[in-house]
Amino acid sequence: MHDLSLSQGERGYVLLLEHCAALTRVSPARTPAFERLEEALGGDLTRLLLVALARRRAARVSI
Repeated sequence: MHDLSLSQGERGYVLLLEHCAALTRVSPARTPAFERLEEALGGDLTRLLLVALARRRAARVSI
């Protein structure tokens, strides 16, 4: 929907409206990341990974 006959300001306005519409568009519900990881890696490895990532994040936040 990029009409080159529009002025630069008008194109910017149209593009902004397109972006706003994309942000408010309802997307189908996704399976939570934990469940997707658990399905791909198994429960034990998923918990190990998430605990390690949480500790790493906590260490960065406390600095």
